[in-house]
Amino acid sequence: MEEQIIISLGSNLGDRLNSLYKALALLEAYPISIKLLSKVYETPAWGFKGDPFYNACVSIKTKLKPKDLLEVLLKVEKTIGRLPSKAKGYSSRTIDLDLLFYKSKNIFSAKLKIPHPKLHKRNFVLAPLCEIAPKFIHPILFQTIEELFQNSSDLTIATPLTYDLGLPPIFKSFPYIVIEGNIGVGKTTLAKLLAVNYNSKLLSESFTKNPFLEAFYKDPKTHSLAVENFFLKDRFKNDIVFWKEKNNTVVADFSLYKSIVFARENLNTLEYKIYKKSFDAMVKSVKTPSLLIFLKSKVSRLKANIKKRGRNFEKDLKQEYLNGIQKGYAELLKQELPFPVKELNINELDFQRDKNAFQSILRSVFRASFL
Repeated sequence: MEEQIIISLGSNLGDRLNSLYKALALLEAYPISIKLLSKVYETPAWGFKGDPFYNACVSIKTKLKPKDLLEVLLKVEKTIGRLPSKAKGYSSRTIDLDLLFYKSKNIFSAKLKIPHPKLHKRNFVLAPLCEIAPKFIHPILFQTIEELFQNSSDLTIATPLTYDLGLPPIFKSFPYIVIEGNIGVGKTTLAKLLAVNYNSKLLSESFTKNPFLEAFYKDPKTHSLAVENFFLKDRFKNDIVFWKEKNNTVVADFSLYKSIVFARENLNTLEYKIYKKSFDAMVKSVKTPSLLIFLKSKVSRLKANIKKRGRNFEKDLKQEYLNGIQKGYAELLKQELPFPVKELNINELDFQRDKNAFQSILRSVFRASFL
């Protein structure tokens, strides 16, 4: 079995669940990737009188050395609000992060002891640990985690809860999220994943309704004004209709501001000037997103994605055109927009097929809600 680096998380002060979410999001702000997450378990305070804890375990991937990883854990605890305690023994805490295992290393120093010397005596560690690494062999006791849990003398019951630590509460701070980026970057794919996983309403652009689109790709100069005017009116009309319904949390796979990017690329100077006046007048009346997530990717990857999805009218898209749109978005993001923007480089992320990649995006977005 692959060797693992495993951390335990615990909280019994304040918003316990939110502290766990924050800890995971902050860990990935460092050169750390989260690979496996346990359920959340509620357990009584161990070794002292206090409120019950929420506990979990996480398996990570990192090139950080054990002592450097320990420093990261202490920094994360401090960021979340854990203060040094002068009291002797155990006490309540906002967050507690312990390094349980660093592969099969044995380290015994004043500051760091690996494996954690008391983990085999604590069900609040063993229960979530058994979930993500049941066959992992303790490098000193030479028993699997499964065996340690079965033989545990701790009578404490760790109760599994239904929370999903892989889905941080991003819509609590950002109830209306918009996904943007160049053609083929995966806007609709990510928007659909968010809508399904968070049971949110999806606002999607029906670009195929544009009767001028196919002709535009064949002859851009002749049909650019028609295609952009149709998109402009259709986007704003659909937006108005959509928001007549009561929608608590919404994710959209386009921003109305994309109209400016494409119009600037496709229209001549006079046409764009008239178009921009229409846009400025219309945009005042629409709902402002809570957050725009901008997906960045290399044009070479965009070309591959476009080819893969096989839309006939896109088959002749030139790299020069994608470069122009890329530049247009870069200019847009330099402007003072009426909503916050979170830029995400997804060159190495296959968030459609890789659950860890998708959840990493969620944690990155969640960090933006409290940092």
